[in-house]
Amino acid sequence: MKTFSIIILLLIATQLFAQIVLPENNDVPGWIKSDKTRKFQKSTLFNHINGGAELFHEFGFDELTMQSYRKSSEEIAIEIYKMECPTSALGIYLMKCGDETPLKGISARNSGSRFQIIIFESNYFIQINNFSGNKNILPDIIKFAQFLTSPIHKGEPVKLFKYLAKKNIVLGSEKIIRGSYALEPIYTFGQGDILKLGGKIFAVIGDYKIGVDEFFTQIFIPYPNDKLACKVFENLIENLDPYLEILHQQNDNFVFKDYQNKYGIVEIKKNLMKIKIHLNSKP
Repeated sequence: MKTFSIIILLLIATQLFAQIVLPENNDVPGWIKSDKTRKFQKSTLFNHINGGAELFHEFGFDELTMQSYRKSSEEIAIEIYKMECPTSALGIYLMKCGDETPLKGISARNSGSRFQIIIFESNYFIQINNFSGNKNILPDIIKFAQFLTSPIHKGEPVKLFKYLAKKNIVLGSEKIIRGSYALEPIYTFGQGDILKLGGKIFAVIGDYKIGVDEFFTQIFIPYPNDKLACKVFENLIENLDPYLEILHQQNDNFVFKDYQNKYGIVEIKKNLMKIKIHLNSKP
């Protein structure tokens, strides 16, 4: 009975930690490897995506595996980014997907076209490139996606989104950040990593509709403890971007106006920092 229990536990562990396996020749009929498998570690990722590696490192990059396949004159390339955790992988996916256009036949969350498919599953971000854009090989690309994702344990949903209220949220606006590289395209509060995320603390962002043409953005940052949240709050006040003018300040919040004459508010409650930006009227 004891031996049987151990076997069951081993089987469960094997399923939980199942790794992606690259297709061999003709696993997807007609497709064979056209080059050697290449791997990039943390220190060498810049050799593949110089100028974009910083974002992957910020979210928690572990390893990249690349493999090209050929069928007649067609060629595709698979890039498998193993990330630190599912939140890391989803963060990268949301930064890359734009307006999601899921393809039928792939059970994992995905977005793509006949030129490229990107996929999020567990702690993996996967990219499949179709160099010719030939739509006739799209069914084969979907088979590649199915092959890659089928052994991955699905796991629990990323819990960070519990902070975003569903009412009036703009679908597709949800983003995850973990430092200045991800925050920079969204908003500038000051120089460097002013929110002290440091590639270690995740924050979640979403846009909300409150009128016919009126929207605002919310950011939620759950810091590990109250003390750190207070320190970040104080640092934010002291080093706020010069284009942001503080209009009103209290111990646990401050209201500001930006260079577009939009308003924002930063609040802390215990370890949670809540930020609203792009408000048309003063809160």
